[in-house]
Amino acid sequence: MRGMVIVVLVFLAGCAGKTTRQAEETELGRLASLMAPLEASLNPRPKACLVIEKTEQINAAVTFVSSDDEGRCTHSLVVTEGALRSLTDEQLQAILAHELSHYTLGHLDAYAKRHKIKMAFKSVFFVISQITWIGYAIGNVGSLATDAVSNAYTREDETAADLEGAKFLREASLKWHGPNRPSGCDQMPKTLEILRQHSGDNLWADYLGDHPSLPTRILVVQAYCADL
Repeated sequence: MRGMVIVVLVFLAGCAGKTTRQAEETELGRLASLMAPLEASLNPRPKACLVIEKTEQINAAVTFVSSDDEGRCTHSLVVTEGALRSLTDEQLQAILAHELSHYTLGHLDAYAKRHKIKMAFKSVFFVISQITWIGYAIGNVGSLATDAVSNAYTREDETAADLEGAKFLREASLKWHGPNRPSGCDQMPKTLEILRQHSGDNLWADYLGDHPSLPTRILVVQAYCADL
């Protein structure tokens, strides 16, 4: 099958096995066929380990693979059961374009470095927390602070992935002549609107969350597409 090579992973590193499952053959085929137009021009092509997360939430993510899977996969692609069940092929393709952009823009490498630093600091804070009751307080506060500043992707990363994903969709709509050809740049803001309807996200998320709000993301991508 043309397109991204998807390798099945039974477990995602760091996650309990009960929250993920092995992908079914039909899911592998669907995702590979939707990715094919997006990554046709990439050389070398990414090789993703596919993880299905057992939740009805609509989401997807790109994360690094464990040391045991290095060399076998370039990254892990996590897709929720909710996304597979609720999204049309066109909508799911836009989500995949966003996640592919995190990989091609190098966001995953930056996240991996932050994660290693995070784990090193958490180890230090754990040792401190074992010394005295004061150390316990300092160690736990330090560990929580480390978690707070080491999220997978920044707001800037998310915006960049939205725009790069929209660009992937536009270029594939012009160059791809096989099945699952994207409809164009506007496919991204339309899909973000679907996600907004499902999540109820609002402008307050700009101030309360580690991602830009979906309304803001929609406006930014619409303006980008209008300028192309």
